[in-house]
Amino acid sequence: MSEPTQEEKEQKSQQLQQQYNRFQENIAELETQVSNLASQIQEHIIVDNTLSSIDPDKRQGRKCFKMIGGVLIDKSVDEVIKILNEELKTLTADKEKVEKELQKNRSGLQDWLKNNHVKIIKGNQ
Repeated sequence: MSEPTQEEKEQKSQQLQQQYNRFQENIAELETQVSNLASQIQEHIIVDNTLSSIDPDKRQGRKCFKMIGGVLIDKSVDEVIKILNEELKTLTADKEKVEKELQKNRSGLQDWLKNNHVKIIKGNQ
């Protein structure tokens, strides 16, 4: 088998760079999703703690507004607490799922680097 030409080497290098860039883009997107979910979870916790700190006797008949699909809905405090708890469970499950996907992508990148004998060289060293 003959030695690859310079053009073939450059094509292989470009393909590897494109694959690496896709891995990096996927990882960055998943990290953003995890961050957004963590932020939403924190916001839900703050609102839940605030509403839950109200004495149950004082909650009776007290109005609370919840934004649902861009529409402000009039609910009771207890109804909103229940909704928040359900949403919090869903957000937490979603975050765990995205974190697993992120970990899978990171290990996939490491395997890809190893299998293709790729070494990352950062500029300006």
